Amino acid sequence: MSTRLEAFCNITTDLQGIEPSIDSFDRKRLVQNFVSHATNVYVAHDSGYVDLAYVDGKEQSMQSSVSDVDGTDKAFYDSSADALYIYNSLDPNNLTVEGAEDWATVKQRVVNEQADRIRSYINRPIFERLKTEDQGAASRTYDFVLINANAALAVAELMRPIDFQRAQDIEERYISPDSDGMLDRLKRGDYALWHEATYEKNEGRVVPVSLNTNTTGYIADTKVYGLPAVDFDDVRVKISNGGTFTSGSANTTVKYSVFTKNDDGLATNQVITDEEINGSYQALAYNIYIRFSEGVYTTNDEWQIIVQGEPEEHGTVKSEQISRR
Repeated sequence: MSTRLEAFCNITTDLQGIEPSIDSFDRKRLVQNFVSHATNVYVAHDSGYVDLAYVDGKEQSMQSSVSDVDGTDKAFYDSSADALYIYNSLDPNNLTVEGAEDWATVKQRVVNEQADRIRSYINRPIFERLKTEDQGAASRTYDFVLINANAALAVAELMRPIDFQRAQDIEERYISPDSDGMLDRLKRGDYALWHEATYEKNEGRVVPVSLNTNTTGYIADTKVYGLPAVDFDDVRVKISNGGTFTSGSANTTVKYSVFTKNDDGLATNQVITDEEINGSYQALAYNIYIRFSEGVYTTNDEWQIIVQGEPEEHGTVKSEQISRR
């Protein structure tokens, strides 16, 4: 069954990034007290649920009935009788026989559960970063804070039956009794998700869109006077005429243009046309100014500047000690 919600992390490298030995917590357990059922077929009654069986570490081929347990490395779990049947020429009581649920299935279930827990805990919208330019240095579809927290909480849950204290230590780095864990800080607004309005986006987040390989110049800084006069815009800055901008030389060659949104869509309204770059703070839009560095600029170089208005406020998590006299 599919779902529109998904986990933030994967079940391999993300979990290993938290605990390199996580696969040693695969929940295998011994199955003992086998008795002979037929020639080379043994049965352990009251075995407990077995999705996969292992003999001396080797995974067995699970069959659909006991009659199919007719060769080496075959096994069958009878759920109605709670019995595990295995085929072996040796007495399995002298071997290490283990039962477990498929480990990948277990990890995926726990990762999914902890992702749901995170959604419930931070209690605000979470969106995927589907566009490459939104995915940051890690090129992942979710914010690092979500990926890392999802992996850590899943690791803690997977370890808990075997090493409770270690599991608690990991979990409290994210959800802490002192409210200083990573998810606690995300919940109260110390961290912001990629789509949320922040003070950084008040001044405009600059992202290169298309730069020529010969281009060495760039937008060095942004400055806003007051709050941006817009709720959201994807402002585009384009070099309309290329050249070299250097200190000590008057520039009449390198020029830029700016495009903002209007009722027709994003970047469809040209608000600045062929403005000469001068190295000082120059107009962008919405009370925001940009400064270009020295360097080589190429016609049609383009930058995206994400602008959002008022930063989002989130509830603050606090604790206070009360005493009675």
